Amino acid sequence: MVRERPGTGGATARVPTRDVVLAAVRLFTDHGFEATTMDDVAAAGGVSRRSLFRRFGTKEDILFAEHDELFAEVSRHLETAPGTPLDAVFSAARLVLDGYLRDPEVTVPRYRLVRVHPRLRDREVAMTARYQSAFSRYLAARGGGGAPEERSLAAGAAAAALIAAHNHVLRGWLRDPGQEPARVWERYDAAMAFVRRAVGPMLHADGEAPARERVVVAVYPADLGRDELVRRLAAAVDEAGPRG
Repeated sequence: MVRERPGTGGATARVPTRDVVLAAVRLFTDHGFEATTMDDVAAAGGVSRRSLFRRFGTKEDILFAEHDELFAEVSRHLETAPGTPLDAVFSAARLVLDGYLRDPEVTVPRYRLVRVHPRLRDREVAMTARYQSAFSRYLAARGGGGAPEERSLAAGAAAAALIAAHNHVLRGWLRDPGQEPARVWERYDAAMAFVRRAVGPMLHADGEAPARERVVVAVYPADLGRDELVRRLAAAVDEAGPRG
């Protein structure tokens, strides 16, 4: 583990956030969240007590520190993401899931801690709400036409559906982290495809309202030949005019 130590000119080397978080997670798991003190975390993480409080503030802040960094990464991604607004939020949510999958040594025990501590659960709910709010604002600002209130409602519903689908896949992995990553990503892609089908038309992701479907009803004699049937159907479609 990297520890704070004298550096060039008397400076100290900064311990990476993950090292501190990992040390804290191990202490919380082995000795209990409530029983572990900030002094314990400082000693295990190789930082001074003063530095620990200055960087994190509380044990909850330590446990969720990487969430804050990940949210900042997601926010930057949304500013520059290519494709449609829906593509952008899907890829942003993918970053969140990848953040969990690539570091199970932290994310799996944190999930187990959150499940048994209401205070930690409240903090995680607040983090989830922050992502949902960011996605909703992004979609509302870049969505298709319609009145602002309608656009805001559609964006909020889409963001909620996206978060629900993402968390469904995430919880499945957290409960069984031994799954092959490829299988988890297959489930994620299927979940996002489901969300796209459900909310895509509502958002008018291409910036235009979807074209209205036309129904042509044709009545013809039972003994009408095939060629004549095709001719009459074509004539009926022409008379109906262009789609709009």
